[in-house]
Amino acid sequence: MEETMFFTHKINCLSMASSCAVVALSASVFADTATEDIGLLEEVIVTAQKREASMQDTPISITALTGDMMETIGIRTIEDFTFFVPGITVTNDSMAIVNIRGIGTSAFGVATDPSSTVQIDGVYQPRPTTGYQDMFDVERVELLRGPQGVLFGRNSTGGTLNIISRAPTDELEGTVGVTFGNFNKRTFSGTVSGPLSDTIRARATLLKNDRDGIYNDVVSGDKYQDQDNFAGRAAIAIDLADNFELVLRGDFSKERETGFPAVRTFYPQEFADAGATIPTGERDVAFDTKPVSNLDVWGVSSTATWMGDDYTFKSITSYRESEIEQVIDADATDLFLFDIAFRENSRSFTQEIQLSNNDAEKFEWIVGAFFLNEDGDGGIDIIFQDPKIEIPESNVTNAYALFGQGTYSVTDRLRATVGLRYSYEKKRYNFSTAVNGAEVDSGSPSNDWRAWTPRFAVDYDINDDVMAYVSATRGFKSGGFQLGDAGSFDPEYLWSYEAGFKSMLFDRRLRANVGVFQYDYTNLQVVEFVGGVATTSNAGKAKIKGIEGEFVARVAEGFDVNATIAYLDAKYSKFFEGGEDFSGNRLANSPKWAYSFGAQYSYDIPNMGQMTLRADYAWRDNVDFKRNNQPEFRADTYSLLNARITFSSEDDDWEISLYGQNLTNNKYATYITLGRNTAGAADPTLPVTVFGEPRQYGIQLKKNF
Repeated sequence: MEETMFFTHKINCLSMASSCAVVALSASVFADTATEDIGLLEEVIVTAQKREASMQDTPISITALTGDMMETIGIRTIEDFTFFVPGITVTNDSMAIVNIRGIGTSAFGVATDPSSTVQIDGVYQPRPTTGYQDMFDVERVELLRGPQGVLFGRNSTGGTLNIISRAPTDELEGTVGVTFGNFNKRTFSGTVSGPLSDTIRARATLLKNDRDGIYNDVVSGDKYQDQDNFAGRAAIAIDLADNFELVLRGDFSKERETGFPAVRTFYPQEFADAGATIPTGERDVAFDTKPVSNLDVWGVSSTATWMGDDYTFKSITSYRESEIEQVIDADATDLFLFDIAFRENSRSFTQEIQLSNNDAEKFEWIVGAFFLNEDGDGGIDIIFQDPKIEIPESNVTNAYALFGQGTYSVTDRLRATVGLRYSYEKKRYNFSTAVNGAEVDSGSPSNDWRAWTPRFAVDYDINDDVMAYVSATRGFKSGGFQLGDAGSFDPEYLWSYEAGFKSMLFDRRLRANVGVFQYDYTNLQVVEFVGGVATTSNAGKAKIKGIEGEFVARVAEGFDVNATIAYLDAKYSKFFEGGEDFSGNRLANSPKWAYSFGAQYSYDIPNMGQMTLRADYAWRDNVDFKRNNQPEFRADTYSLLNARITFSSEDDDWEISLYGQNLTNNKYATYITLGRNTAGAADPTLPVTVFGEPRQYGIQLKKNF
C-alpha cells in the first residue's frame, strides 16, 4: 500500500512539473511580442569555474540569482533560497546549517567543519556559526550543488554557496530603505557608492535589523526568537594600472538575540506534578534560563587582479575573527533540569592565488594554491542540577591545497574538462573535562589527512540553445575532533556522478535545466547530539541519488512563471554503531520530494510607474533528524505561501512594497531533538522542536539617488 501511495505521489509531482513546463511552452509559442524587460530570464554571469561565464554555459549544477532578482522576489536571508533553488534546505537555528542534496552538518566546535560551505567575495567562511547572512547589497548569489572537489575544494562535499557583494561604481549613487512589519519589525539600510578620484572608487552599506520575539515566556515576560542585528560592509577599488586592480573589503556583524529556541509540543502530567509551569498559548513558553545568541564577527580582505595580454593573476588574502556565545534552556521548562552554554572564538587567515590564461582558442586552464590557518578556542558547559560539566577546547588547523583545471575544445561543440586538487590538513587539538570543578580528563591529540580529488567532465552543445553534460567528481572532507574526545573521526570521501542539460527554448522564452546525480559515500560523517554534545561518527557507506529540475518561462509580456522540483533518495548503505544497524535508513534532513511554483506579473501605469505582483508556493516532504529514523524525530510535510506587491516610480527613484511570508501561518519543524524528563535524563518520547517563522507581513520603502 505504501509503495502504491508513493508511486502515485511520484507520478503526481512529475505530472505537475510537466504540466507547468507544457503550459509555459504553449503560452510561449503564442506570445510573439518581444520585450526588453526579460525579468527572471535575465542572463546571469557566474564565476563558478573561477572565471566569468554565463550560467547556461557552465557545465555544472548551479543556480544563480542577481541582487535585483532577489529584491524582486523577496529573498532576504539564506533560508529564503529554499523557495527558488532545488535541493537546498537551510535550518534557521542561529547557525547556517546548509544542507545541499542531503549533505550538511550540525556539528559545532572549533575542530569541526561544515560539509556545505559558504564563500563571500571569494573568501572561505570557516565557521558555520557565522555563515547565516542577511542578503543586503549583494551583486549575485551562486549555489553550486555537488562536491566542488577542485576549485572550491576545502570540505565542500555537499556544495558551495558563493555570495558576491556589489562593487564600487564609477558614478555616485545610493539607496536608503526601511521596512516595518508585524512583531514590531524594523529594518533600516543605506548604501552609498561612487568615485573618490579618477582611479579610486568606494562603496559602503549599513544595515540595522530588529524584531520582537515570537515566543512569550509566561514566567519572565521575555520574548524569544527575536532579531537584533547591526551589520555593514565597505569596499575600495583602486586602479593601480590600466590592467591592475586592487579591491580592499571589510565587513562586520553584531547580533544580540535569543536564537531559535527548541520548545515542547506537549507536557506529560509528571511536569505539572513536579511544579513546572505549563504554557497554554500556541506561542507561549516557560523557561528558567533566558536563551542567548550573541555573535560578533568581522573580517578584511584584499583581492589583487592583474590582467595581461595572455594571462590573468589573482591573489585573495583575508583575515577574519568571530566570537559566538549561546545559552540554551535544553529542557525547555522553568524547572532547573538541563542547560547548555556554548562559546566559540575563531581567528582565521586565508591566502589563495590563481593563474589563468585569457582568450583561449582551444585550451582554457587555471592553476592555483590555497592556504588556511585557523586558531580557535571555546567550549561547552553542560549544566544539570548536579553535576556541572565544563569542556574547554582549542584547536589550530593548517590546510594547504594545490589545484588545476583545464578545458579542451575538441570541436566547436564538444569540450572535455579535467581537474585535480591535492589537499593536506593538520589539526592540533587540546581539551579538558571538569566535573563540578575537578578535572577528570584532558588531552592534546593531533592528526593530519590528505587527499587527491579529481574531476572529469564532458559537455556538448546539441545546438545553440541546448547544452548537455556529464561529470565524475571526487569529494573530500577532512577529519576532526569532537568536543572532549581525544579520538579523531575519519575524513569522508565520495564520488559524484552527474548528467544533465541546460536549455533556452522558444526564442529564449523558456529556460529549462535538468540534472540527475548519484553519490557514493565512504565514511560519511554523521552527527548526533548526545548529552548536549554534537558527536560525530562515520557511517561505512551511503548512497544518494536524485533528479532536479528548474524552469523559468515568459508566458506573456510582463508575465513570468517559475518552478523547481527535486527528488532525493538518500540512505545509509552500511552503517553499524553501538550494536545497532542503521543500514537502509534515510539520511537526516533529506526530503524525498520538494517542489515550488512562482508567478510574477509586471505592468506599466502610464505617467506613474510599474506595478509588480508576485506569489510563491513551496512544498517539502517529511524529513528525519535522527539516524535511527524514529518517528518522534520526523518532521511532517509542510507548505509555505509568500506574496509581494511592488510599485516602482517611472524614473526608478523610489519604490514601495507590501510583502507577506508564510501567509497561511503554517507551523513547521526545522529541527527535532531529544528532550528531558523531570529527572533531567534524556527521553526519546519527549522530543523538543525548533519551529520556523510564523506569518509575517509588512511594508518596505526604498529611495534611490
